[in-house]
Amino acid sequence: MPFLHPALDNAAAGLASLGAAAAAIGAPDPVAALRQIDCSPQTIRESARTLSGGRDVLVMARLEFERGAHSAERKWGGEPAAHFRGSADELDAHYRQAAEAAARTASVGLDLADLLDRLADQTAARVMLIAEGVSPAAVALLAGDRSAEPAVREACGTIAEAVTRGVATIGEATTFLDAFGTPVLQEEN
Repeated sequence: MPFLHPALDNAAAGLASLGAAAAAIGAPDPVAALRQIDCSPQTIRESARTLSGGRDVLVMARLEFERGAHSAERKWGGEPAAHFRGSADELDAHYRQAAEAAARTASVGLDLADLLDRLADQTAARVMLIAEGVSPAAVALLAGDRSAEPAVREACGTIAEAVTRGVATIGEATTFLDAFGTPVLQEEN
């Protein structure tokens, strides 16, 4: 199955001989390790752009609503107009909050996509360096040279550690998402 991220997909292809050597000695599978950090920043970017477009729709709807509310107010007077204005102002505030939240979320989505893209690229580059360095040992092991086993095991472990560090970085760097666990509009009881 191909990887979602192109750099990881290329790295996985470069791990073919190391993966085969790892399987021959029961070492951790470097391709399976790489799957732990697979992601699709492009999909996140597309979602953020869609959300930004939704924000634009909210802004336009709010403006249209405000025009309609002003038109209705000019035709009314007294208590009904005041009551309507209060309700219209409340709805306008909800429109504004939702539009602001959509804009913030879209911005965070783009930042998240950039972060994931960078981490995937860095991890893929690191893994490829490791694989290239151990390639002669992997080929030798596959040819029956058991003396190459420690080098292959060490490389597989180093790859697993590199991926684990990348995954941990994602968790540490995305604490800004915590604020998105709180609803923008609180439900009224």
